[in-house]
Amino acid sequence: MGNARKFPSGQIPLGTLMVERGILTSEQLEAALLEQAATGGRLGDIVVARGYAKPVDVYRVLAEQLKHERVVWPPRLQTLRKLPEDVARRLGAVVIDEDASQIWVAVHDILDEARMRELTKYLDKPIRQQLATRYELDQLWNLIYADEMRFESVERLAEEQPQNSASFLLTRAQVVVGVLVLIALGTGFALVPRATALAINWVLQLGYALFALMKVVMLYRGAQGEGFVSVTGEDLASLSERELPTYTILVPLYREANVLPGLLEHLMQLDYPKHKLDIRLLFEEDDLETLQAARALSPPYYVSFVVVPKSYPQTKPKACNFGLIHARGEFVVIYDAEDRPELDQLKKVIAAFRKLPAEYACVQAKLNYYNANQNLLTRWFAQEYSNWFGILLPGVMAMNVPIPLGGTSNHFRTEVLRKVGAWDPFNVTEDADLGVRLYKHGYQTALVDSTTWEEANSRIRSWIRQRARWVKGYLITWLVNMRHPVQLWRDLGTKGFWGFQAMILGTPFLPLVNPFFWLLLILWFVRHAPWIPTLFPGFIYYLASVLLFIGNFLFVYSNMVGMYLEVEKSQRRGSALLSFRLVLSAILSPLYWLLMSVATYRALWELIRRPFHWNKTPHGLTTSKVHLPSQGAFMSDTMG
Repeated sequence: MGNARKFPSGQIPLGTLMVERGILTSEQLEAALLEQAATGGRLGDIVVARGYAKPVDVYRVLAEQLKHERVVWPPRLQTLRKLPEDVARRLGAVVIDEDASQIWVAVHDILDEARMRELTKYLDKPIRQQLATRYELDQLWNLIYADEMRFESVERLAEEQPQNSASFLLTRAQVVVGVLVLIALGTGFALVPRATALAINWVLQLGYALFALMKVVMLYRGAQGEGFVSVTGEDLASLSERELPTYTILVPLYREANVLPGLLEHLMQLDYPKHKLDIRLLFEEDDLETLQAARALSPPYYVSFVVVPKSYPQTKPKACNFGLIHARGEFVVIYDAEDRPELDQLKKVIAAFRKLPAEYACVQAKLNYYNANQNLLTRWFAQEYSNWFGILLPGVMAMNVPIPLGGTSNHFRTEVLRKVGAWDPFNVTEDADLGVRLYKHGYQTALVDSTTWEEANSRIRSWIRQRARWVKGYLITWLVNMRHPVQLWRDLGTKGFWGFQAMILGTPFLPLVNPFFWLLLILWFVRHAPWIPTLFPGFIYYLASVLLFIGNFLFVYSNMVGMYLEVEKSQRRGSALLSFRLVLSAILSPLYWLLMSVATYRALWELIRRPFHWNKTPHGLTTSKVHLPSQGAFMSDTMG
């Protein structure tokens, strides 16, 4: 909308015209021009982002300046003709009307000669361009390309990469192998029950030991400080705001009216030129309450409302795919409704991408909780996240194996995200699936030392439903990628293959088998059942003992270390009380592992009964008031 440029002879500058037409005051124009000089961009975008004028008013004057027509709203749509969807999207043009002699095309920017030549390849009549705002063009797109948008958001991955899609879970070969294994186990228990039980124990113990060892190595590598991209104050200061790209923020929402005001307030405070933000709030069609709440808040015009049509499956990744279709940013990030990213996170990510080679397609920010001290469950949850994002994932990155991304604050190069097929709408843990798929396509992920603060689930029943969804998604991701194990080995390499097994299979495997070993331990101490020692002969006995005593200690200790590192960064007061709470909740971690097992068995049941069902996590349950942290600091009310 009105670049800073030399104007053709006789053409009045857009800013001057807007003042003459009473849309801007002279003071507002001066402020907008100063911002344009400092941050670049187009004057019309800056005027709209600052709230000085509505897009329709700016475009009315812009059409006058460029001597072009404006779209008449609502348009007549008196034609069945339409451009191929990919062409229309690339050119930013939608056919809206025609008569016997000409065709009208709605555009956001007047097409140059090269794009007009391409357009005429598809249209056989003279073309008249009509200027439309982004909102108007989006509405036209929803009307004219509804089927194509549904394909993009639901069916594209399954059509183009069926081997990577969870639209069906099991291949015939997987079903046959599963049935044969069950038959073999049933026959074994019928004929030689003790030998069969011993063989199963051998497999479980060796698998447990392998996964535990690989995670210990990852934790060790992460504890050495490897895996993070360091972004210094000097790096941020060297960024030129004129060169910052447009950044898309996708915010999937469902029944989030209660947390929406805080979300928008925080997004408005992000340290990034507002006219270079493309914030897209994604509403489900059947969630009128949240949509109406958002409209009542009247957010700035760089915040778009995107209504996702109701269709199967109704999942977060499908909504994100729909929002990605018209994303304008060179980079795109997902934030959830309760997220509070550090205010300079977008700039940190840009600085990180500029330090990284071109094969890095994603930068993951750390996640932690602003209500960690609400109760024991939230303290456990915060310890787990501190361990996961502060130690384990950096170790995974240092080892260069596939990384299961976090469900939020993962920043992508938009072009690459579209190239790999974006999110799988049928996977309920879409972040883990996408992390693996990026790796299979030869792309890498980095972790930046910037934190997004979330609300920890503070109710046990809700926590179990949320964790069951996560684990179900890990199981789906494993089943999808293991349809062709040999091909997966070739795609990931030996190290990547076993890293995939440790992170994707190991995450649900340990909670699945833990209850069996706990039960055996209890039976031994209570009843001294004589058959139990026969399951642990020689080597297996010593291996199980190491896992019981040393393994459990290491995992409890790593929880303490992860949380301690976060607390240490904040230089919190009251460290004695904080340390006591930290140690107490870490010692009680086995109770948290029991909850994990409950959630994992629920996930297994849901995988059988309703694999694509999305367990919605309620937000706004915290009793803590959310305070924004200073940059890089631990949240002020996180630990008391």
